[in-house]
Amino acid sequence: MKASYNWLKDFVDINVSPKELAHLLTMAGFEVEAVEAIDDDAVFDIGITPNRPDCLSIRGIAREISAILGTHFKDISVNIDKEQGKGPDVVIENPELCHRYSARTVSGVKPGPSPEWLSRRLESCGIRSTNNIVDVTNYLLLEIGQPMHAFDLDRLEGGKIIVREAGECDSFKTLDNEERKLSKDVLLIWDANKPVAVAGVMGGQNTEVSSGTVNILLESAYFNPSSVRKTSRLLNLSSESSYRFERGVDLQAVSIALDRAAQMISELAGGRISGITDVYPRPYQQRIISVSLDRVSSVIGIDIDESFFVKTLLNIGFYIKGDGKVRAVTPPSYRNDVEREIDIIEEIARLYGYDKIPATLPVMQMSPAPEHKTQALVKTLKDSMVSSGFSEVINFSFMNPDSLDKLNLPPGDSRRNFIHIRNPLRKEDSTMRTTLVPALFNNVSMNLNRGEKMLAFFEISNVFISTGQKLPEETIQMAAVYHKGPVSSLWQAKHDGFYDLKGALENIFATLNISNVSFIKDTSVAPYLHPGKSGNILINNEKVGHIGILHPVVSESFDIKGDVAVTEIYDVASILKAVPLKTTYVSLPKYPYIERDVALIVNDEITVSSVKQVILSIQSDIIEAVNLFDIYKGKPIPKDKKSLAFSIRYRSASKTLTDNEVDELHSEIIRKLQINLHAELRS
Repeated sequence: MKASYNWLKDFVDINVSPKELAHLLTMAGFEVEAVEAIDDDAVFDIGITPNRPDCLSIRGIAREISAILGTHFKDISVNIDKEQGKGPDVVIENPELCHRYSARTVSGVKPGPSPEWLSRRLESCGIRSTNNIVDVTNYLLLEIGQPMHAFDLDRLEGGKIIVREAGECDSFKTLDNEERKLSKDVLLIWDANKPVAVAGVMGGQNTEVSSGTVNILLESAYFNPSSVRKTSRLLNLSSESSYRFERGVDLQAVSIALDRAAQMISELAGGRISGITDVYPRPYQQRIISVSLDRVSSVIGIDIDESFFVKTLLNIGFYIKGDGKVRAVTPPSYRNDVEREIDIIEEIARLYGYDKIPATLPVMQMSPAPEHKTQALVKTLKDSMVSSGFSEVINFSFMNPDSLDKLNLPPGDSRRNFIHIRNPLRKEDSTMRTTLVPALFNNVSMNLNRGEKMLAFFEISNVFISTGQKLPEETIQMAAVYHKGPVSSLWQAKHDGFYDLKGALENIFATLNISNVSFIKDTSVAPYLHPGKSGNILINNEKVGHIGILHPVVSESFDIKGDVAVTEIYDVASILKAVPLKTTYVSLPKYPYIERDVALIVNDEITVSSVKQVILSIQSDIIEAVNLFDIYKGKPIPKDKKSLAFSIRYRSASKTLTDNEVDELHSEIIRKLQINLHAELRS
């Protein structure tokens, strides 16, 4: 917004230099980007924020200056002495798009050059002088901020104005001689038969004021900001008028601008002014805001004097009622941005001067937000995996849907229910991820290709599965992968990465005091796992995840060489349900334990956990622990069998056990294993 220093002085007595005024305006929230000296004048180039359309005018800027300087504001005074005849016929068919339309006619005008003072003021603000009629409408656009338009009345069929949407009219030639394609909801100004202007944007060539114009119709209106904005974007046409209408003009200044325009045209171009037609289907509704003076001082941080509060608001056009510490404040019609008490407090602070408010640190009680149980669990899981030697990775929440084909997931798998991204970062990663494992496999592949061999990664993050509802099903999952490279060892016994990964999970469950955990072999647990080296993870006999070795075909599709152990926990919250609500502590044992070993020959399909279950199923309070310490296959054990060796610890909490008591229970355990699992004692 460009504003002339001399023009501003028509509205307010300015007792500071242009340079100082520029500083004061900037401190009040109106950044002066440049000050240009033109003859005996100075022109300010002011950046106006979108919430202050009232300051897209000389009058609006002058009103702010009067409040800043504390001087009197001299508003516009309009007085039309004689009105001849009634105003033009105006019909608004779309009142939701046009809240007010005011019009007058001026008959017997003589278009011609504008006086020098008018041309100079327009040109100082970047507008070229055209003729005395058009220049007046441009002058008032700058002075009051109200866009206006002058039609050649004799070219308006029926001498009337109709405000309605384009409907079946699909094109219109604007003043810039361009044929504009219209949509049916574009708001137009019509005469009795044809469109004559695009409402709020630009007039039409068919009713343009020219040197031969004798009678004119003046338009001053309020058009819905969103409608003007939509039309301007559709037509790719922006003007000084649309710029103001898009931000909202002063609904109550519509008739003021019209009267001032008619008066000026009559003075400069002659003519007789008709009565006014003011169609006003959506009257302005005042807002009354309760403001506490104590809160004003509290928020700003200094004591604001009551007289300053009242004087400042009055100077910028606000109305104040009441006395005492709470006042009823009514913003003027041109301040649609003021809706709450805090908005008025901001006005007081702004006009007091932000630079005058001392900087202080806020005094407040700071306390951390309580940690949610799921957040605490996720932190525990991360700490436990890190303590087991795993590194956390954080991948994007996007995935390539083709990666599920690499996992051999069937067409009906729920993980194929994608949420598609409208603007993906990469064309390949066009969906929200439904599983964590493809990204982890890519992490492994990338590191292997760079020479790394020993890889242990995990990720805990959200997955998103479409359910057909407005929002997807969002679940926190955990996945981990382990690639065991060549490791130097002093021991001959070796094991693959499956057991390292299983041990990391067992460490998690031990940390959380979850006891009823089992790993059950399952050949069909996941299509991307080796059918002979995979199983389910159960807590309290409920499936919470799976673990296994990646299928060789899938490994090859991800360019991975060597075995990779992988595990998935489907829903971290399912683990939370199994965590004991409280922990019971017992004193250290007073009495010694007795340990017995047993070596069993069992069928290959017998699992270690099933042996433990049989042992612990015996009702005895002296069985303290059961631990596997050896697995053996080979001669002289038959091919379809294996040897499992367990150490069983016995201890009583009330006495020292005798060998006879332990031997009797130990023999019962062996008999039960022989009956239930067909186990044989290894000699």
